[in-house]
Amino acid sequence: MPIYSHSRLATYETCPLQYRYAYVEKVELEPEIETIEIFMGSRVHEALEKLYRDLKLSKVNVLEDLLAHYEENWEKNWSEDVKIVRKEYSEQNYRDTGRKCITDYYDRYKPFSDSRTLGLEQIILIEIEGYRLRGFIDRLAQKSDGYYEIHDYKTSQYLPMQRYFDEDRQLALYQMGVENLWGDAKSVDLIWHYLVHDKEIRSRRSAEAIEKLKAEVAALIERIEMAEEEGKFPAKESELCSWCEYQVLCPRHKHIVATSEMPVNKFLKDPGVKLVNQYARLVEEKRAFLDGVEAEMEQLKEAIIAYAKREGVEVIRGSDKKLSVKIDTKAKFPTKEEEERAELDALLKNAGKWMEVSDLNVYALARAMQRGGWSQELVKKIEKYQKLEEQYRLTLSALREEE
Repeated sequence: MPIYSHSRLATYETCPLQYRYAYVEKVELEPEIETIEIFMGSRVHEALEKLYRDLKLSKVNVLEDLLAHYEENWEKNWSEDVKIVRKEYSEQNYRDTGRKCITDYYDRYKPFSDSRTLGLEQIILIEIEGYRLRGFIDRLAQKSDGYYEIHDYKTSQYLPMQRYFDEDRQLALYQMGVENLWGDAKSVDLIWHYLVHDKEIRSRRSAEAIEKLKAEVAALIERIEMAEEEGKFPAKESELCSWCEYQVLCPRHKHIVATSEMPVNKFLKDPGVKLVNQYARLVEEKRAFLDGVEAEMEQLKEAIIAYAKREGVEVIRGSDKKLSVKIDTKAKFPTKEEEERAELDALLKNAGKWMEVSDLNVYALARAMQRGGWSQELVKKIEKYQKLEEQYRLTLSALREEE
């Protein structure tokens, strides 16, 4: 049985196809390039970890010690491979921001005697209805007997509203783990430190909220495991696609990614690009009511669908347009005019399923088959009357500049 985590669950919610690549197929890509934001966050976390690790052994660091530790780790780990996306800012800008995060935190919480640290990067295990989950708490502390605190450090420049924290799943899951570890837990505070903003945000979960979350998590994991059984992991597009490391594999992005790196002469000769450009031209001619366009367009559609199947793509890029190719498989059953219809009628009546499909409405039968719940033996008998028919839908749209 797999061990789940908040990030694993969040990946499925973001995009089931991304989940398949990461956790089912476990696709190994080139090492992800570290951004300056991630690099800075790691160095700040290291400094705060040193602060509390030393405190556990009665050593109090002065601010200069922490900043020296931060600078040393920055120098030791820095590489020209660290990516700075926002070119208007330099390495030094981020380096100074990290120093300010540490300084503001130190000044706010010194002499650090408000609570006792129980664990740093504390592993926490959670069990929900037989499912196992695992996470790591930045700092787990005890304020007094029975009163615990879960601290999470963020160096993000974006500061969410309070509602985001009150609905946060990750630290609420950690609360479940803490309550399981220590039976004396009377209260658990969830605390986020947004260091760039020098701001602390707190939230609590009631027993009722925890029970509701358990049910939601169990239901989500059930959906994930059902998807694994059925092998159904559709791509789910969102603004987060731009940050996905699997774009080179995704059927909705891989043609765009591949052609974006081509020189112009090779780009214009790409078969997919040529098909989209030709299709876009025919769409314009059709709008102008030119003769002969319909027949040419039907032939071109067949070529586009064949290309999409062969290359495993759902979106094809042209010069200034992109074409989405949607291929669905629909189940069809014999109509009243076909010989096999009488046999199918008799099979359903003998199985006691006739009233569910009401005079054998073939559309109702197809929906009933999709919903499941019928015995495998009956399904196999019905399937011999079923024919699968592919349906296609092509959608032409403008290509955004970032694509």
